Amino acid sequence: MIVTDEPQEEFSVHWIQDIVGKVLERDPEQYLIVTGKSMSGSVHVGFMKEIIIADVIKRELKKLGKKAKTVFISDDFDPIRSFPPSLTLSPDEYMGVPYSDAPDPQGCCESLGAHWTNELIETFPEFGADPEVVLQSKLYETKEMLDAVRICLRNTETIREILIEYVARDFDEKQRADYITSMKTWYPVSVICPICGRLQSGGKGSIVPNRVTAYDSDEDEVTYECAHCGHSEIAKLDDLRVKLSWRVDWPAKWYVMKTTCEPAGKDHAVKGGSYDTGLEMSHRVFGWSGPVKVPFEWVRFGGRDMGTSKGVVFTPRAWLDVAPPELYRYMVLRTDPERANNIQTDLIPDLVDIYESFERTYYGLDKVEPEKEELTKVLYPLTEVRSDIREYIPKLSFKFAVLTSQLQGILSEDTIMQRCLDVLKKQHGLVEISSEAKRLVPLRLSRARLWAQEFGSDRDRIEIPEAVPKEIIGTLTDKDREFLSNFVEILKGQSLDDEELQGKIFETARVVNLKDTRAFVVLYRILISRKSGPRLGGFLNLLGNEWVLERIKSVL
Repeated sequence: MIVTDEPQEEFSVHWIQDIVGKVLERDPEQYLIVTGKSMSGSVHVGFMKEIIIADVIKRELKKLGKKAKTVFISDDFDPIRSFPPSLTLSPDEYMGVPYSDAPDPQGCCESLGAHWTNELIETFPEFGADPEVVLQSKLYETKEMLDAVRICLRNTETIREILIEYVARDFDEKQRADYITSMKTWYPVSVICPICGRLQSGGKGSIVPNRVTAYDSDEDEVTYECAHCGHSEIAKLDDLRVKLSWRVDWPAKWYVMKTTCEPAGKDHAVKGGSYDTGLEMSHRVFGWSGPVKVPFEWVRFGGRDMGTSKGVVFTPRAWLDVAPPELYRYMVLRTDPERANNIQTDLIPDLVDIYESFERTYYGLDKVEPEKEELTKVLYPLTEVRSDIREYIPKLSFKFAVLTSQLQGILSEDTIMQRCLDVLKKQHGLVEISSEAKRLVPLRLSRARLWAQEFGSDRDRIEIPEAVPKEIIGTLTDKDREFLSNFVEILKGQSLDDEELQGKIFETARVVNLKDTRAFVVLYRILISRKSGPRLGGFLNLLGNEWVLERIKSVL
């Protein structure tokens, strides 16, 4: 299940109105809501919380008639600091090289950074987001970003003071003294070595950046030495590829992009953290207010924090393979962003039911108390990925799809589709099914089947052997066979609905004096070689009388 710190039945959208109100106070010509992520590996689905928060702020501003857009900055210019198990590049060759300069081992993209960027951004439209994509590596090639680097170099002393104030505030006396000493010669810029291509030497725990050691503002020249290969020189800033230290890079990008608002995870947004450090630099170095801070709590996976370095990565694509994107948006938006979310994939079918009941409320198909109905009117349009939501599209029950999708080896594709359409009509009281509703059925079946395979319990997973195993046939008693022979006659008669067929199992068992539980066990073992399974009346109808009759006759 996807849970928050609030009970599932409660939700509030007041936080959206509060944030939009703060953003509106800026009143720029164009509102720019920015997000960003380092491309250090496959990005986990938790990052989509940031994308969705930004998207909702943009939607609300546009609804008010404001000019607004979202931007995603791929931090592909960061240096490689570690090698997750999935990365096959040689650490000796590529440690410290920017992700934008390292080759893509899979050969499908121009660089390693581009590969992980594309893997992420291709899912944005499916989640209902459409940010402009900016590569950090390309941004550093612009005159505007290089001018921001010059501003930082000229204001190095101010930046040192800010970092001492914010970074060293919780240090003990010795740590603070050591830090102040180290900052006396520190500059906020590092150079990509033109000889070895590295931005730094070493990996996590032993990083030494190729930091600038002097800057001549009159000549616009920097002095540096490569920590990896030892190359050193004095060179014109325009002739080098440079990158700002990460705590300085962030406010510099705000300044260059003129960012109005940027969401940030709790690790950056804590009081006195990197976001506040950046806002201070915005004031004192770049001479402007900086963006509106929107802090948010992380999304967890099965109670654990996600992260490439932790080996806990459930990607946006992995989510889309097993669940609808609207459900994820609903999870993010229904509570204050500073509350944590937790994905428990085993309960996705239950959450789909909850979301689709919420959807029916929006369209007036399910009645709820007025207050919840009003909140639904505000929240539902923000959870949708469709641009036009005037019409309700009925959807096949996810739980029914879990069962049906696993019968592809038993029933033909046309038969499965027809069963689904029949259930869809019955579920929603329909005479005709729209083309949009039909189009969603195969997608629901695909998601449900993969969910069952990846995250379902043994009860959820259904495997039907081609034939009933001999060892099961050998356990049938004379009374079992008498029950089955009588049940065959029931199946030969007129078609029964699920409940009627369920009742006939009880009746037929009692006629031959067979215990109810034994009758069900016999049928389950013949069908799926297990002692229990899905509700039997519906399951038999799903398989169809013809198939079930042949199955039972094969053991008599």
